[in-house]
Amino acid sequence: MNIFIKKLLGFSIGPVAGAFITFITIPITTYFISPSEFGKASMFTLFQVLIVGFLYLGLDQSYTREYHEVDKKDNLLKNALLFPLILSIIIFVIICTNSNKVSMLLFESEKYKIAAKLFGLTIVTLTIERFILLSIRMKENAFEYSVINIVIRLNILVFTLIFVMFIRKDFLAVVYSTALGQLIGDIYLIIHYNKLLNFMKFKFDKSLILKLLKFGVPLIIAASVNNLLNSLDRLALRMWSDFSNIGIFTAALKVSSTLSIIQVSFTSFWVPTAYRWYSQDKDVKHFEIVSNVILLLMSILFCLILLFKDFIVILLSPDYIGSKFIIGFLCLQPIMYTVSETTTLGIVFSKRSYLNLFVSLISIIPNIVLNLLLVPRYGAIGASIATGISYIFFFFGRSYFSNKHWTGFPLRRHILVTLTIFLGALVNSTSNKYINLINLFLLSLTILIQIPTIKKIILLNNNKSKKEWDFS
Repeated sequence: MNIFIKKLLGFSIGPVAGAFITFITIPITTYFISPSEFGKASMFTLFQVLIVGFLYLGLDQSYTREYHEVDKKDNLLKNALLFPLILSIIIFVIICTNSNKVSMLLFESEKYKIAAKLFGLTIVTLTIERFILLSIRMKENAFEYSVINIVIRLNILVFTLIFVMFIRKDFLAVVYSTALGQLIGDIYLIIHYNKLLNFMKFKFDKSLILKLLKFGVPLIIAASVNNLLNSLDRLALRMWSDFSNIGIFTAALKVSSTLSIIQVSFTSFWVPTAYRWYSQDKDVKHFEIVSNVILLLMSILFCLILLFKDFIVILLSPDYIGSKFIIGFLCLQPIMYTVSETTTLGIVFSKRSYLNLFVSLISIIPNIVLNLLLVPRYGAIGASIATGISYIFFFFGRSYFSNKHWTGFPLRRHILVTLTIFLGALVNSTSNKYINLINLFLLSLTILIQIPTIKKIILLNNNKSKKEWDFS
């Protein structure tokens, strides 16, 4: 278990430091920029995510799936990257020739053409970044992965400070600082890892491409729907509310993303580890204890965020005070996604990637319905409820199909904890003078439900028990 934790901590350094830098950036941004301007800026990153998720064509997931199956790792990377890179360049050209229309789509004005072109350029560099980082991740080079995460976040923080303090205090300050910080980080990646991108000795492998596409194509729709699932809340607010509500929602989303520290750190490490354990025929109890420990960690952090949410919101400007009522539901997104990474293994091990389509449908249908019903009336709170509930469906969808095609493990504890934190999010979406006492009770109940996991962790540190477990 110590070996497992050491490797996990290695991958955590970058995301933790990056999240800390982002956490510093949030109050700086919200202090200088109004919710409506912050809402406009969020459209830039929102549409980025929607587009690049489709551009990968599922080949990023295919790359990780085949990594341990092939000898020529560099050639695998180039074959996986080829089509997404070509598509990203085509989209960049289209955006540059229609920058006024793209500006209108993003910011409700045709005059922000430079921002639109930067949007197109970052799509190309993000595509390259994705595959380089996957290569580093699959090699389990934790230190390199961490440094890159820190550099990119630090760039964005520095540019944010420069723009809001000396140049301008509108949404373009956020857009330009985000784009420039990202571009500088990606340029470093491209230069430093140029050997990975050297197509001079590239061998186009038709059979490999077909194999990658066979696994990846079903994931295109699943990935696109999943990205839409992450974006529908803000799209609904764009349609039925205003930029101010989007800004408040985005600020709360940034706060809840502190839980994404665990999500990014864990998934970056867990995916290659899980594949390796499966190829080594590790006993299913190893996968089960990892799932239970992650559930324990995420649920306790959730309760702590609710306990200290008033203090956290103070860091934002008074204009963003409404964020505290939606943080709970937005925290369900990283929690349910991270835990589901440990319960979805049957889908990837059985190579039934098409099942992700059904998982996506199971989660996006309630999302659409709830956004339609709640956003016009309740604004940001309605959008957060839709997102939180949808990710609960996402978790159970993944877990159900996984257990049908793999040995799996019992999920009774997962169900009890999920119900507990959902009720906690619901209570915290309203004003209540006893809310701190309720949240303390919630924390106690969450720990009580998971006492068997705590006992197991203690036993794992026992020398006699170590012989029965192998977390290497």
